[in-house]
Amino acid sequence: MKKVVIIQQIIPEYRVPFFNLLREALAKENVELSLIHSNADTSSNTSPISWATVIHNRKLNLGLMQLIWQPVMQYLKGKDMVVVEKSNKLLLNYYLILTRLFSKRKLAFWGHGRNMQVEPNSGQNKFAVLTLKYCHWWFAYTQGVKDFLIRHKYPASRITNVQNAIDTRVLQEGIQKITEAEIAKLKQEMGIKGNKVAIFCGRMYPEKRIDFILESCYIIKKSIPDFEMIFIGSGQDAPMVQEAASVHKWIYYVGPKSGAERIKYFKIAQVQLMPGLVGLGVLDSFALETPIITTNYKYHSPEVEYIQDGKNGIIAENDLDIYSQRVVETLSNNKYQQLIEGCRLSAQKYTIETMVNNFKSGILACMASS
Repeated sequence: MKKVVIIQQIIPEYRVPFFNLLREALAKENVELSLIHSNADTSSNTSPISWATVIHNRKLNLGLMQLIWQPVMQYLKGKDMVVVEKSNKLLLNYYLILTRLFSKRKLAFWGHGRNMQVEPNSGQNKFAVLTLKYCHWWFAYTQGVKDFLIRHKYPASRITNVQNAIDTRVLQEGIQKITEAEIAKLKQEMGIKGNKVAIFCGRMYPEKRIDFILESCYIIKKSIPDFEMIFIGSGQDAPMVQEAASVHKWIYYVGPKSGAERIKYFKIAQVQLMPGLVGLGVLDSFALETPIITTNYKYHSPEVEYIQDGKNGIIAENDLDIYSQRVVETLSNNKYQQLIEGCRLSAQKYTIETMVNNFKSGILACMASS
């Protein structure tokens, strides 16, 4: 039996179904998967995955830079392949890069290839490019990441586009089960009267551009008098939303909601406003048939490429007035139904099952490669 280990810094909740499904899929191929991670709470030895191993990372702060050592050496013995996150700050990666020269163990990187939330020509991204070639295989988040790696001379034949996804099955099932009576009741409880409703759902921090959303809402309201806005989430910029909601009765802040709790609010809304950073939240948009309207903001995560302008969402120019006008047009014309259909098709394409199959195929191909 071949043995593979994946090493992660932490395991976010949305990754749990993926790792469980991947382990099952690999077991059918006579491959044993191990998973090692640390916790955000360094005092905890528990894991959201029963079969995973929890370690305690050691951190070294050098001015503004933080380096991390992952003490996993004892768990690497007997492994045929190790998959690590590609990050400049992970010291273990440099050890694995060196030892791959005289070890039969395969090394694979998993990630974006660079930090997409900083300038492409920043020092850290230049360094990331210098070290991206030193592995046997790459698991790229998306086709765009794969294209980036190819442009930097990494062999296309040794790259797997995993098509990064999350498990949206509960959301898709939930949106179909909600009745019109339930929606009418929620709208009455909240005080929502119209059918021109937008939503924002996610963490509220500067890259999400909450201030831009609010300013856009004020502009949209002038063109669509019955426009209303729902905010779901929390974070450092949540007070901005709370203040706006206290002044304007058509702005609603409902706080953080997780999992299926979000579904009923999306059912009320026609579109999701996210002019700032778009990431995996786009999959919620597809599953809940609430098209995202974003901008060509330069610090998006890779998953923004899943949006096809005018087909399953909108990508506007990064300008407040132009963005607001695209929202008004979307809420006001008959092309909106085309976006809904595009979301449904995309929800069938970007699935956790596809991601698991892609990752499994990449692992098998890497171990079979010379």
